[in-house]
Amino acid sequence: MTPVAAPERTCVGCRRKRAQAELVRFTLEAGRVVPAGAGARGRSAYVCPAVECLETAEKKRAFGRAFRAPVTIDPTVRPAVTRRTSDERR
Repeated sequence: MTPVAAPERTCVGCRRKRAQAELVRFTLEAGRVVPAGAGARGRSAYVCPAVECLETAEKKRAFGRAFRAPVTIDPTVRPAVTRRTSDERR
């Protein structure tokens, strides 16, 4: 039996492809980029769990292109990435 491949997504910061489970998912709510909750629907953008990738995405305005709309970055975005990074170190 052939193993099923895990879904891959591209980080909007560094543009590397990684397994979807390794990335942090964000969605758009009322023009604000926010961490995606469980089962969130609609368009999304993914970022590696590294602050450098988040900063690169912000600098390149990658979230606006990913969501095809003008966006503002919610203050909860940075803690979502740093929390994921610290969880992986354990």
